Amino acid sequence: MIGENVTVGAVREFWNANPLCAEAVPYAPGSAEFFAFYDRLREANEPPAFSLALHEYPRFLGKKVLDVGCGNGYVLGKYALEGARVTGIDLTETAVSISRKRFALAGLRGEFLVGNAETLPFGDETFDCACSMGVLHHTPDTARAVGEIHRVLKRDGRLIVMFYHRNSATYRLRMPLVRLLTGKSIRQQVNEVDGFGNPKGDVYTRSDLLELLAPFERIEMFAGLLTGEMILPRIGGFLFPRILLRLFERRFGWFLYAKAVKT
Repeated sequence: MIGENVTVGAVREFWNANPLCAEAVPYAPGSAEFFAFYDRLREANEPPAFSLALHEYPRFLGKKVLDVGCGNGYVLGKYALEGARVTGIDLTETAVSISRKRFALAGLRGEFLVGNAETLPFGDETFDCACSMGVLHHTPDTARAVGEIHRVLKRDGRLIVMFYHRNSATYRLRMPLVRLLTGKSIRQQVNEVDGFGNPKGDVYTRSDLLELLAPFERIEMFAGLLTGEMILPRIGGFLFPRILLRLFERRFGWFLYAKAVKT
């Protein structure tokens, strides 16, 4: 999906002014307190055991790992702790600076640079693994970005990505209800998941994502993250017990994960 009338410059401007989850964290971005608070938020949605199974951190000991849209360095920090040789790229200097601070505080080694996912500044077949978590649906030409990731992955290289899910309870139930009550379009709601003024966000069905990832093989796909508030605002948390939600989150969760291989 190509963002209509959305430029890379507009996306960069938004994320420079709105670093990942900065509004939700009551500490200065880049501080030790910021990272500790953010990590708790992240791990409430993606527990460490889930993250380990998804990213296979120990598998990439001594291997080269790329994070496209590295945010504040959370995922790359996990790879680095397991001995991977890590590189993070992000559209904004703000994110790169914050990621470098995370690594400095933790005593980790990694390379971080500012760049565009649609024109990655790396040679062909450079990386053993590439991940991009909740990022590629924000760039104007997502298919081009996926093609670039395919190019820079080695043969048998691992792809790990997350996109927002069109067939989720959030998109199919909550957002139409909010539109009915407030008049706010579903398009605007999708964009504003990441903050007011965000110029682009997209949602994908499993079929959409299979088509987008056509250059890859051995694609695995599943959904995750489903809370009561994602079904009904304000009252959903009281109506839907967590044990019930877990039964349905791999089908109707807001995050759509995919893993694949370049062969």
